[in-house]
Amino acid sequence: MKNILVPVDGSEYSKRAMEKAAEIAKALGSKIVLINVKDLRFPLYPYESGNISDMGATINQLIEAASKNAKKVLNEASRYFEGLGIDTEQHELDGDPGNRIVLFVEENEDIDLVVMGSLGVSGGLQKFLLGSVTSKVLHRIKKPVLVVK
Repeated sequence: MKNILVPVDGSEYSKRAMEKAAEIAKALGSKIVLINVKDLRFPLYPYESGNISDMGATINQLIEAASKNAKKVLNEASRYFEGLGIDTEQHELDGDPGNRIVLFVEENEDIDLVVMGSLGVSGGLQKFLLGSVTSKVLHRIKKPVLVVK
């Protein structure tokens, strides 16, 4: 097992997944592949009034804040693993988190295992309404997935 994918979002469950992935990587000499997916989808409702150009600065600020947060989460995770003597690589992606994780695994055949938390920062009631990221990954990839509670 050479490459372990760990999606990180800064949540408590993500941190638990990192700990479990570190145990496995240390035992097997694996590299950790970290990804963070920035979900930049904005709800648009046809009944809302206003000028989209008035929102331009706000949207740009949201995108910039999301990028800054993604870099922070990835760097913190990388420092954690490297502090344990485990090699890492980082990937910052955009889009629907579940779909992007699945696509990343499909495009990177050298991923041997995915270790992820059972819930992320968008957990709670939303998982019942939209389907959780973890559920999407579990049902759509053909690689082993370890879900950490």
